[in-house]
Amino acid sequence: MNAIMIRWILVLLLALPFTIISAQSTTELENAFANANDKQEKMNLAYQLAERYLSAGDTKKAIDYSKQTTDLANSLRDDAMAADGFYVAGKAYLRKRDLRTADNKFQSSIGYGKKVNAIELVVQGYLERIAIARKQKNTSRLSSLSEEAIQFFTKDSNYRKIKTQQAGFQSQLAKLDKERKDLQREKDKLNGEIASLQQDKSQLSEANTDLTQTNTQLQRQRQRIAEEKQQIAEEKEIVEEQLEEEAEKVGRMTEKVAKAELIEEKNRRRIEALEHQQEMDALSIKNAELQEAQSQQFMFGAGILSALLLLLTALFYSRYRAKKRTSEALEKNNKAIIEERERSNELLLNILPENIAQELKETGKAKARSYNQITVMFTDFKNFTRMAERLTPEQLVKELDDCFKAFDLIVSQYPDIEKIKTIGDAYMCASGFSGSRTASDSIVRAALEFQEYLNDVKLKKQGLGLPFFEARIGLHTGPVVAGVVGSKKFSYDIWGDTVNIAARMEQNSEVGAINISQNTYNLIRDKFRCTHRGRIQAKNKGMIDMYFVNRTV
Repeated sequence: MNAIMIRWILVLLLALPFTIISAQSTTELENAFANANDKQEKMNLAYQLAERYLSAGDTKKAIDYSKQTTDLANSLRDDAMAADGFYVAGKAYLRKRDLRTADNKFQSSIGYGKKVNAIELVVQGYLERIAIARKQKNTSRLSSLSEEAIQFFTKDSNYRKIKTQQAGFQSQLAKLDKERKDLQREKDKLNGEIASLQQDKSQLSEANTDLTQTNTQLQRQRQRIAEEKQQIAEEKEIVEEQLEEEAEKVGRMTEKVAKAELIEEKNRRRIEALEHQQEMDALSIKNAELQEAQSQQFMFGAGILSALLLLLTALFYSRYRAKKRTSEALEKNNKAIIEERERSNELLLNILPENIAQELKETGKAKARSYNQITVMFTDFKNFTRMAERLTPEQLVKELDDCFKAFDLIVSQYPDIEKIKTIGDAYMCASGFSGSRTASDSIVRAALEFQEYLNDVKLKKQGLGLPFFEARIGLHTGPVVAGVVGSKKFSYDIWGDTVNIAARMEQNSEVGAINISQNTYNLIRDKFRCTHRGRIQAKNKGMIDMYFVNRTV
């Protein structure tokens, strides 16, 4: 019976799952422990710190945090956590070679473990106590502990549980062996791919050298084109000045031509009148003396009539010219007003959503609105301060401008997304204002395109030995309030705890990655492949489930 029990115990110990160590640092855990108000959270953090310090070899702090764990567990009546806390304390005292205290702690761990039927922990406790008894060469205690352990494990319920676990562990071992063989095959395949990549790398290096030479030639061509553009611009200015002078000359000539035509018309009429008079004289030579007075009166009346006709012609022409100039000026002013209105509308739509801009134009103000499900995205560049030190202010602003213009172009492809603002090197946008069911999908796709764009720029910059931007991205979905603030410079913004949590998602993300909350994951999990990161401490928000978005399904 003893041999069988020992074999079961060894199998059980070998199959115990490895403890998953949190990605948080010890300092972050201690800060979270100091700031925690909830007893349950404080107890969990104290246990994590006790295990962390035990692994690091700091037995003093491991004992201190394990004591706080057991005290909090007793106050909360959490026997399972009390058993774990006493076990960690026993391991710490073993490292200090305080065998007596260690044995007492293991005994307490066994007692609490039996209350919650934690078979694995009880096994570990008995093995540690038996080992201590051997070291102390205390045969009576060794015998009594062995009997006590056998009695506990031979109970029907415990025996069945161990058998069930043994079968499960054997199945897991077979599965792990299969996975190990699959991984070995993958490793061999990867080794072949690495060799191929090494060859591709050398070819890329040669291509990069050619590309650098090509870029140098392109820069020279660009400089030459810029000089030619400058020369063309100067020649254009000269031609425009000449055209203005020619236009003035043409204007003056047109005026002279108009006057000459009027004079010619006047002379033509006078000649016609004289010819008519001569005909009349030829027909009435015999009656010349009698009709002399009538001829003089006719000539006087014809002269007055000709003068009136010339005057009316001049007035009509002057009025026509003035009306034409007024019409042209009005048309030009109307065109300028329309262009200014279109520019104003375009500028308003660049900073405000369409419905808000329309409301603002119609009523002069926009009401604040509440939305139940808005997905907010934050981006932030890594090592921005270091980049600022390496680049001139003009170069830094140009790099930021290029990135933000690319982000704006990507966002413009998705009608569901609204750009909110940029804050320094951070970019903020949100989706869901239209109530569309696919709004969360759209903003996650935009985030993937952001990272794809930055990765493409990174590869080009690395090849040229230039600095480049890398970003963290975070998203969260929840309720917000949106509205317009300001009177002279309008600003559309959103407020609420959702915005704060989205910022925490970005702060807890990694470079090149997209970190989302549980709320966002629940909306997009059928469309994208995601990796669960576990519950992670977010500043001022406690433990939050987080996921990395890998790609679309």
